[in-house]
Amino acid sequence: MNGKDALGQDIDARIAAWLSAVARVTPDGFTPVARFDDVPDQARADSYYWCDSIFRSEVNPHNEALGARHALHAATDDTPDLLRHELAAGGLELTVTEGRNFVLVQVERSCLDILSLCGPDRAAAARRVAEAIFNTGIASNTVGVPSPSDAVVCPVPDEAPDLEEGTTVSSNPAVDPDLLACWKDRTECGVRGGRLYFLCYKKSSQRAGFANACQWF
Repeated sequence: MNGKDALGQDIDARIAAWLSAVARVTPDGFTPVARFDDVPDQARADSYYWCDSIFRSEVNPHNEALGARHALHAATDDTPDLLRHELAAGGLELTVTEGRNFVLVQVERSCLDILSLCGPDRAAAARRVAEAIFNTGIASNTVGVPSPSDAVVCPVPDEAPDLEEGTTVSSNPAVDPDLLACWKDRTECGVRGGRLYFLCYKKSSQRAGFANACQWF
């Protein structure tokens, strides 16, 4: 196995671990938050920062006009600290789950049943959702990566396999998430439990590596 293959396996394992950790938390494992100001200070500040960076204002979970429902889950032996935001905006029903190191956006099947579409239409639908939710005004500082001004493109046209249950594809698989200087330079897209999802890394030029996911609250 060469270094590139080993890196790919490490990244795949991290993504799988994050997705599995979120899935292990049952709905009643989240405690509703009536006032977001009651969320622990660091997590609250991080959430405001990353949601403002990643999302268009019209789908930002912290846009008060949307009336998002917020909840938190404190870490256990096999789950990390998590924040959850449930909202409807732009014809989409979204569940946004934040860990200390990632933002997971799940699109509910009630608004987009991705697996009911044929192969090419699935990728096109995923790109339309990405264009609708992600902030286009963030510049990239990652070495070797261009600074696109358009929306996050994932899956990449004509390059990604068909989106099937359990599939995960990357917008930029050549880039190591540990080295990202901007979340926009690599995102993941896939289908889990019949729902389309996007995974964004909470990475910036000021942040090296990933933090302890159980020490956020």
